[in-house]
Amino acid sequence: MMYLGLKEMAHEKLRYALLTGVMLLIALVVFILAGLANGLSQGNRLAVDQWHADNVYLNQQANKSIAGSQLTTDVTKSVTADKLAPMNIASTVLRRTGTNKKINVALIGTTKDAFLIPKLLHGRKPTKTNEIIVSQDLWDRGMKLGDKIKLGQLTQTQTVVGSYGHNMYSITPTIYTDLATVAKIQQGNLRPNQALPIAAVVTAGDSKLKNSSNLQKLSMPDFINHLPGYTAEQTTLNAMIYFLFTMSLAIIGIFMYVLVLQKQALFGVLKVEGIGTGYILASVVTQAIIMSTIGVVVGLGLTTLFGAFAPTNMPFALDFPRLIIDAILLVLAATVGALLSGRTIARINPVAAIN
Repeated sequence: MMYLGLKEMAHEKLRYALLTGVMLLIALVVFILAGLANGLSQGNRLAVDQWHADNVYLNQQANKSIAGSQLTTDVTKSVTADKLAPMNIASTVLRRTGTNKKINVALIGTTKDAFLIPKLLHGRKPTKTNEIIVSQDLWDRGMKLGDKIKLGQLTQTQTVVGSYGHNMYSITPTIYTDLATVAKIQQGNLRPNQALPIAAVVTAGDSKLKNSSNLQKLSMPDFINHLPGYTAEQTTLNAMIYFLFTMSLAIIGIFMYVLVLQKQALFGVLKVEGIGTGYILASVVTQAIIMSTIGVVVGLGLTTLFGAFAPTNMPFALDFPRLIIDAILLVLAATVGALLSGRTIARINPVAAIN
């Protein structure tokens, strides 16, 4: 069966090369979308993943969204945990002193000894007011130890005292600082002895509420799924990928169906010579598998090449286990599309086809 399919493909090179090219384009779009979906996912949640936390406590009126959660540091007394850290987050703009260049950043505030703080690559952790540490994404843009920067509308300058690895939140680089700095970004000047505002209490290990309060406990997967825009973004991109699987099935199915109609006389002769429907169908399926496999393999290679040269500001990240699964699904879709021609092949009347 493979011999029959290969011989025909060798004879009709242009026809089968065109369909292989179509499969390559479909595979390329699927893999690129998968890379973008994974890149956007990492860009939204990487900072959260690097907390290595188990649970997050939000205001129970916040509908599981950190953007709507408003608490104060007093609520930490209501939670017991192996590791516990209050956390606040704000989107703001970073300006290096002496330049007019502005960079959008996610400012994460916590205590100076919090387990949330990433492992440093350079410098030290903040120990004083107006000290910050920055992610590798900002370090790569020329930021260095001792740089003076301004955040948002704050008049005080912040000093860069350390840096950590690649870290993103909502597709923006992150900065870690104290809770007071984030509070000033959000509210302006603070009153003396004011309980600092926070958005969440993050815990690792076993944790529980001491008493009834307005807190709601979320697991990390649940918390991540409710990050602003995260679920809608991933659902949209994955829906596009699944649609492309369906499209590849339809393209192969239609192409093979047309070929079968064109080759009714040939298949009629084969049936007269005693070759069964199953053998003929197997040769058609073999052709579909070969074309889709070539298209998928070349598509994987081109996608890997694209990932190596993609712009650094593009949220693109390859997840090879997922790409392999997508590749297998594309080949399976092409195989199913080819199998749809089985009924047409079975109904070919040798006498009518020859005449």
